[in-house]
Amino acid sequence: MTQAKREGSTLQVYGYPIWLYPVFILVVILVGVCTEYDPQFGVDTVTKVGDNHVRTVESNSWGSGNVGYTMYMDAAAMCAMGFGFLYTFSKYYVWGGVGMNFFICGFCFIWVNVAKAIVNAIFEGEFHKTKLNMDEMVTGCYITAAVLISFGAFYGFTTPAQIILICIFEPFMMLINEHIVLDYIHVKDAGGSLVVHCFGAYFGIAVAFGMGVKAKNLPETHRETTYFSDMGAMIGTIVLWMFWPSFNGAGFYNDVTLQGRIVMNTYLAISASCATAFATSTLAHKGKMEMLEIQNATLAGGVIIGMICPYDIEPWTAVLIGGLGGIISCLGYAKYHPFLEGLGVTDSAAVQMLHGIPGWLGAICAAFACLASNYNYMYSYETQWTTTADHPRTSGEQFGYIVLAIVCTLGISIISGLIAGVLVNQPCCPRVDDKDKLIDHDFWNIHDEGHDPRSKNFGRNVVLTNPATPVHVMDVESKA
Repeated sequence: MTQAKREGSTLQVYGYPIWLYPVFILVVILVGVCTEYDPQFGVDTVTKVGDNHVRTVESNSWGSGNVGYTMYMDAAAMCAMGFGFLYTFSKYYVWGGVGMNFFICGFCFIWVNVAKAIVNAIFEGEFHKTKLNMDEMVTGCYITAAVLISFGAFYGFTTPAQIILICIFEPFMMLINEHIVLDYIHVKDAGGSLVVHCFGAYFGIAVAFGMGVKAKNLPETHRETTYFSDMGAMIGTIVLWMFWPSFNGAGFYNDVTLQGRIVMNTYLAISASCATAFATSTLAHKGKMEMLEIQNATLAGGVIIGMICPYDIEPWTAVLIGGLGGIISCLGYAKYHPFLEGLGVTDSAAVQMLHGIPGWLGAICAAFACLASNYNYMYSYETQWTTTADHPRTSGEQFGYIVLAIVCTLGISIISGLIAGVLVNQPCCPRVDDKDKLIDHDFWNIHDEGHDPRSKNFGRNVVLTNPATPVHVMDVESKA
């Protein structure tokens, strides 16, 4: 089956392959220059003994086998399945949401390894190839997650070609901010409250602002959801909710005590946010729950606990922090998000309410936890610390540096996002008109034309087997 060719200039119609194929060739070259297999992971050890060649079998360890793959699989499932289904909420952008999310995963899982080598060379003054192993694959999921969070802010506003450019640019800026926060300010962020969630949210909002997208110019019907699109998004919520403890703890494979505490604190916090989000949504809407808030605010505990999850805190503290995250996130969706849109700040999936605000609030919680009379300031300075000898800071000083890390992350994410938004809005990139935002029509062959608002058969149940011969035509409203 074929459909009519998309109208527009050659760049507008074929912008995706025009941009992707040259970029892909460049990626292949840079992967060859910037990466290599970790000798313990993907390189055989073969020695010659007499006339025979003997291959040494490596024992299973984190970087070289199934021990690492289980954690990677959880993190990758969050990126591909969790975010993918979560982004099916829009009435006419279901394929675009899950499809572009899938593309971002495929592209960024490769590209981030190039970005890591280049950014490390900038900060270290010496170039080293990224050694590919399971550890680096998990790190790649974290960086990709930041891009996927950003995608939620300009969801439905961009062409695939624009998304390609953002996928190239954002990992560099995310890694630069991460280096500054972790290695110069010396604030560790185990679960990525700041360097992943907060950065991704405000970068994406800044991209939408730099592109000049205004909510008031978008067709109102394109922003609607349906009973079934919301159900698909809820599947994504449940996937994310199940795997979030793995996401926060995957990088601490070699510290059983620490990883166990990270997983348990995350488990308690995200369970608490699930409970409080349901109650708060009912309170905010006069006795009824709003599905958008349930899809997102239930997850806020996993974000807000991210930085503090390795700290030595009591179980009730994790429950309290997670519960507050669910309340604040839910109220943000109900009250604050509409207010911001009225001011001209467009955030398609309201990622600021799930990732942005809980992200920096999580950092503030960590800052106050550093003031406790225990070793939390050390977990903030060096998560896997082994001695307090010659530690350069007091707990009060570490409090101040966490605040500095928040300011740094907000500044870099917003400025770089604005730059990215302006760049992708140049004539060399195909763009989406306001009237065509948040619909799949321009980029997908939609076989069921009854769900295509640009089709003459819109609102009717039409399945095409031949472009000239629609079969099974039925008025959906009359059936209802």
